[in-house]
Amino acid sequence: MNGRLMRELEELGGEIRPASLKKCDEIVIEQPGFSATIALWGGHLESFIPAGQEDLLFQSDNPGGEGRFGRRHFGVPVCWPWFGAHETQNDYPAHGLARYFRWEFIEAGRFKNGDVKIVIRLASEEHPLIEEMWPLAFELRQVFRFSSKGFRINFSSANLSDKPMPISEALHTYFHVSDNQTAQVHGLDQVSYVDKFDNGSQKVQQGVITPCDHMDRVYTSAPEVCEILDMGLQRKLVIHTEGSHSTVLWNPGAELAKQRTDMEDEDYRRFVCVEAANALSDAYVIPPGGIHQLKLKVKHKALVTA
Repeated sequence: MNGRLMRELEELGGEIRPASLKKCDEIVIEQPGFSATIALWGGHLESFIPAGQEDLLFQSDNPGGEGRFGRRHFGVPVCWPWFGAHETQNDYPAHGLARYFRWEFIEAGRFKNGDVKIVIRLASEEHPLIEEMWPLAFELRQVFRFSSKGFRINFSSANLSDKPMPISEALHTYFHVSDNQTAQVHGLDQVSYVDKFDNGSQKVQQGVITPCDHMDRVYTSAPEVCEILDMGLQRKLVIHTEGSHSTVLWNPGAELAKQRTDMEDEDYRRFVCVEAANALSDAYVIPPGGIHQLKLKVKHKALVTA
């Protein structure tokens, strides 16, 4: 890593720290209004902690599998270029390739308004195993934007091949909640969804989603904004997306959590996944030479109760 980039990172209150995740480094930013951690393995935004609050993101203490494709549940994993299981290759990892390789740290700085900027990239040509499993050349970038009000992720995928590139994807965000039994998700009333825990049944959401427990739902043609209300932490998380036509909600519930070896038994109580996605009927194709952008913006606000 060059000296100029390290100096720019230090000017932001940042540093590179060794991490246990696949023996890969982390970028850590410490500011008066927040702290943030980015794991270069998989390009995960691992943590975002506003000053005086608990983390907006959940991290499991379970280290997950030891192999390259062992998963750990935390932060904002990138699911790309397929969401869920691969359609034809049973031995390929769930949720694509992007979360299982080391990303490159390429830029640090500030936006014009003073927000912190970090940029990382993943290029297929730099990883022979990616080229073996996904022969269409690509470059991915994540631009992270941090302030005391919250964070943004601009995820772009460029098709560098001469063939159309079919994509399903998600920013698989694990939001930290005090208790999933009392947490509420607002903003999806009357939206149609596919219930993957009920044999893919088509349903329509009725009202607020609570408890946020034992669900695997793909809300198709979903609105751009939804909210998580957390009475225990007395905060509201406002989630805004662009370039995303699906919203995925996931929580394994008690029984499935106990069956998993990559999750602690009680982890499910402390998170709800609300994912910016393009899945099922919302999958799309990037034309040769084309670029697609998927944007996620998360703001935290104090929960005002009567």
